[in-house]
Amino acid sequence: MKAVNFLIIGLLFLAVATAIPSYGLERSKRSIITGYAVDVNHYPVTNALIIVDNIKTSIITNEKGFYRVKVKPNSVSVGIISITHGFLEEIINGRTRINFTFPISVVGHDLIPEYKPEEEEINIGYGKVKRKNLTTPVSKIYGTRQTASYNSIFDMLQGTVPGLTVNGGRILIRGLSSRYLSNEPLFVVDGTPVSSIAEIPPQNVESIEVLKGSAAAIYGARGANGVILIDQIGAPPLRDSITPGAIRKVPTAETRAATNIKKSTGTLNGIVNANSFPASVAFEFGTTSIYGILIPAAQNPVTGNVPVNVSTEITGLKPGITYHYRIVAANSFGRVTGIDIPFKYHGEVPHAETHAATKCSPGSAQLNGIVNTRGMPAVVAFEFGLTADYGSLIEASQSPVSGPAASIVSAIVPHLNAGTNYHYRIVATNDEGTVYGEDKTFKSEYSLGEYMYGGYIFYIDETGEHGLVCAPSDQSMNAPWAWGSPAPAGATDRAVGTGYKNTADIVLGCPEEGIAARLCRDLEMDGYSDWFLPSVNELFLMYTNLHLKGSGNFKDGFYWSSTQDKYGAWVVSFLYGSKSNQNRNKNEIRTRAVRAF
Repeated sequence: MKAVNFLIIGLLFLAVATAIPSYGLERSKRSIITGYAVDVNHYPVTNALIIVDNIKTSIITNEKGFYRVKVKPNSVSVGIISITHGFLEEIINGRTRINFTFPISVVGHDLIPEYKPEEEEINIGYGKVKRKNLTTPVSKIYGTRQTASYNSIFDMLQGTVPGLTVNGGRILIRGLSSRYLSNEPLFVVDGTPVSSIAEIPPQNVESIEVLKGSAAAIYGARGANGVILIDQIGAPPLRDSITPGAIRKVPTAETRAATNIKKSTGTLNGIVNANSFPASVAFEFGTTSIYGILIPAAQNPVTGNVPVNVSTEITGLKPGITYHYRIVAANSFGRVTGIDIPFKYHGEVPHAETHAATKCSPGSAQLNGIVNTRGMPAVVAFEFGLTADYGSLIEASQSPVSGPAASIVSAIVPHLNAGTNYHYRIVATNDEGTVYGEDKTFKSEYSLGEYMYGGYIFYIDETGEHGLVCAPSDQSMNAPWAWGSPAPAGATDRAVGTGYKNTADIVLGCPEEGIAARLCRDLEMDGYSDWFLPSVNELFLMYTNLHLKGSGNFKDGFYWSSTQDKYGAWVVSFLYGSKSNQNRNKNEIRTRAVRAF
C-alpha cells in the first residue's frame, strides 16, 4: 500500500515539475515579440516606432532595424510606423518573430562601412565585446550582396570560417571534442536556440559568429561543442563607424518662428536641406517640450541639395496656452531635429456691437452693447458726444470683460443737456487690438413706454422733466373701490395730476382694508412707497400710451380710477377703450397703481 502511495506522489510531482516550465515557456513566448524592419532592398529601417493593438509603445528599431517588444497575452496585432517608409501591421496569431518589409526604399545604399577589425563588436551570448579585448578564439562573417550566389547557408559557411568543418548539412568546430553523443555545435538564430539552420536563406543572413571555449560558456553544457550565432536581416548594417561622407548624407533641419497666429490657427516654419537624399519632414507639436503630436510638413518629402522652406498649418489653438514645436527631418541615414521654439496664442481682437440706449431722461441715459472677448480679457467703454467725433469716454460698469461667452455691457451717462441729441458707440480693447461698434444716437429726454422709476412711463409733462409711471403688474383683479355707503367725501377730480389727492380722500373716508385705493397707497416696490390710484384721465392715458402700443402688461378688462361721482366710481375698459361708471363695491374690476417722478 505504501508503495502505491509513493508511486502516486511521484507521478504528481513529475506532472507539476513538467507543467511549470511548460507554462513559463509558453508565457515567455507570448509576452515577447522580436523582429527586423527592412526596406524593399533589405536595408534596415531605423528609428521606426512599434505599436501594439494600435497603441504606441516606446520601442523603436535600432541601427540594424531590430526591435524587441513585450506584449500582453491577449494582444492581437503589432505594427510599425516610419516617417520615411510608412505603416505596416501584422496579426500576431501566436508568433514571437515578426519581420516587416516595407515595399519602398527611399535612398540608395552605396556606402560601405569602414571596417576596423580590432574595433569589431562580437556577440558572446551575454553581451558584446570588441574583438581586441577577446582572449578566446571567435570567428565572424557578414552576409553580402553576393549571398545570392550561395545555394544554402552551408555553402555560405564552407571555407569562410577558420576552424569550421562543413560536410553537407553537418557542421563541426575543429579542436573541440565532446563527452556527449553529438559533436554538432549549438545553433542560436536571432537569440533563440534552434535544432537546424538548413531552412535559412543565405540572403537573409546579416552575420554569423562562431564561439568556442569560454566565449561559449554562457550557454552551459549546450555550448560545449561551440556555438554558432546567426543574425538575420538580409543586408549589412549601417554602423556608426561609416565614413565621414556618409554622415553628410543625414539631412539638416532648422526650426523657424511660427507665423500667422490668429483666429485659433497658425503656421509652423522651418528650413530643411535633404543633402541629395529624399527626406521626410514633419513638425513635433504640443503643449510641452514632450510634444505628442506629429504633423507632416506641406512640402514633405524634401529632395535636392539646397535649403528649402517648409511649413505646416495648425488649428484649434486656445488663448493663453503656451505651445512648443520643433522640426524633424529623417532619411535612412538618420534623423535630426531642430531646436524647440515655444509660442503663446493670446487670442483675437474682441467682437463688439452697439445696442440702443435706454433709460433716457433729460439729464442721463444708459448706453448699451454686447462684447465677445474671444478668449482674452477686454476693456470696454463707450464714446459719446454731440457729433460722431464724440469727445467723451465712459467705461462700462462690467469692464474688464472676460469669459468665452458674449456679455451684455452698459454705462450710465450723467449730466446731459436736456432735449439734446447725442452720438455714441461701444469700444472694446484687448492685447490683440481695439474694435469699435457702429454709431448710434439718442435724445436726452424721457420716452413713453420706457421702464424707469419703478414702472412704465405713460405721461410726460410740458417741461419734459416730470411725469407718471404705472406699476409693471396689477395689484388686484377683484378688490372693490369701497365697501358699502355713504361714499367718502372728495375724490371727484378727473384731471391728470389729481390721482394722488383722490387716493388720500378715499383712504381717509373708507377705513376698510382691501379696497383698491388702500392697496395702492400701501404698496412698496423697487424702493418706492408713494404709489396711488390714478384719476380717470390718468388711467385713460395708460390705455392710450401703453396698452394700445403693446406695453404695460394690462388685461382686456375694467380698471378702477380714483375718480367718483354721485352714481359710483369711474372705470376704463382696456378692451374697448371707453370710460364708464360702476358700483363702488363691485369686485370684478382690476387695480393698477401709479406714481409721479
